Amino acid sequence: MEDKFIWRTMGTPKCTDSQNINEARFGDGYTQLSSNGINNNSETWELTYIGEKEEISKVRAFLNSHIIESFKWINPYGEEKLYRVVNKSIESEFVGGKVVSLSFQFVQSYSP
Repeated sequence: MEDKFIWRTMGTPKCTDSQNINEARFGDGYTQLSSNGINNNSETWELTYIGEKEEISKVRAFLNSHIIESFKWINPYGEEKLYRVVNKSIESEFVGGKVVSLSFQFVQSYSP
């Protein structure tokens, strides 16, 4: 059974869509493009979760355990897809007292 990211993200989630394509440029200005593979579309999300240190610890543990392993998440478009956490994207900022702002990135994945 696959894991699911259950926490609500906060702030303004930012999505970057990208395609994996092959590109060949010719001397006369012509460019030839073709898709590379069957899963050539991918999305990356920049996300934030803010909460008390105790709750953030749970979210952070989940994120660190899913850098290699995929999980399900319903993105802001309402689409449930597989994602994994982008390596070196988890950042903690202690806002004050027990409040922590946790920033991280998800990238679309195509296999568990």
